[in-house]
Amino acid sequence: MAGRTKRGASRKPVRKVRQPLAWQQALRHMVLGIAVIGVVAGGVYLQQEDTFPIAHVTVEGEFTHVNKEALVTAVSPYARGSFTSVDVASIRTAGEALPWVKQIQVRRIWPDTLHLIVEEQMAIARWGDKSLVNQDGEKFLSPDNSFPAGLAILRGPENSQKVVTQRYQKMTRELHEQSLQIKSLEMDQRRAWSMTLTNDIEVLLGRADSEQRFKRFLKVYRYALHRYQSHISAMDMRYTNGLSVIWKQGQKPDFNGTV
Repeated sequence: MAGRTKRGASRKPVRKVRQPLAWQQALRHMVLGIAVIGVVAGGVYLQQEDTFPIAHVTVEGEFTHVNKEALVTAVSPYARGSFTSVDVASIRTAGEALPWVKQIQVRRIWPDTLHLIVEEQMAIARWGDKSLVNQDGEKFLSPDNSFPAGLAILRGPENSQKVVTQRYQKMTRELHEQSLQIKSLEMDQRRAWSMTLTNDIEVLLGRADSEQRFKRFLKVYRYALHRYQSHISAMDMRYTNGLSVIWKQGQKPDFNGTV
């Protein structure tokens, strides 16, 4: 027993974790600080007006009414500063305030150009005597001498232009099948509808069931009254199951009254 060697677990020496030297930490902080200063200085440099100043403004779009030179003149006061600091929002606002300009997208082209993509308004009708409306029922202004010829005139209560425009577009599609066009369409304060066609026939649709009355007008006109259109002054559809025809003075045809 005495000659036996004692057995047991041996302990490995534990290595002490070396702490980073103070100069290494200081170097890291220094490099980080230099990087931050560089970013800030670079940002300040790029914001200076004489750093990559805007030198060119180009315009893209298909124009019938928009004056390209007037557009560039309007946005030029806001196309100043550096390539990165130019006030894009003010450029859009100034450009879209011009007649016939619906929307402007502003793109920066490196290193010194602003490119304007311009969408022109498309007028589908007049709104009253002084405004126009586009296909979305949005009202916009235009100098009187730039009103396109032959547009229908729409009227309605305040802020009703979208409703009236939608109804106008729907009625226009249905009337096209009868080779008819709307000269004017109005919704009055009571929400009663009336229209005048380009053949000068006035059609009174009233308030209640105006859409059904319009369809009845189309049916009656197509099957019975289209041949007398030059004699008709007005058609009153404000009846439950019928209508009233008002003939032009002295032009009542030989018509038995059955439709």
